[in-house]
Amino acid sequence: MIQSGMEVNMTTAGAIDRDDSILDFCRLNDITIQTWSPFQYGFFEGVFIGSDKYPELNHCLEEIADKYRTTPTTIAAAWILRHPAHMQLIAGTTKPSRFREICAACDITLTREEWYRLYLLPDTFCRNLQVPDFHFSERRIYHV
Repeated sequence: MIQSGMEVNMTTAGAIDRDDSILDFCRLNDITIQTWSPFQYGFFEGVFIGSDKYPELNHCLEEIADKYRTTPTTIAAAWILRHPAHMQLIAGTTKPSRFREICAACDITLTREEWYRLYLLPDTFCRNLQVPDFHFSERRIYHV
């Protein structure tokens, strides 16, 4: 459990074997999960928001952001904050403008349809990570 907690969403061998039990364990035992730099991909590539590598995900973020008259970063943060595990978002940004966008997520509650629309898109995102022998587990249906 310690290793899984340390290596989630990394490209190291320990992070490849994901069985989703850590999230379930934390939810069942009222343990708060913290998302560290959740918009980063890779070690030095930057954020996925606005990246040409993830057009489908960014298109969806932009559509929802237009509806709420905000930014895709705000919508991505609102998605994390609406997660049924009640995660804490640790931004890790040094840009005041991005920090303000993340804070604005506290004022937005995505609909279930919007939340699930984004939830189902990361399959495309994960496939682009190019992690060898990456196994996709079944999606869980959460009550949001």
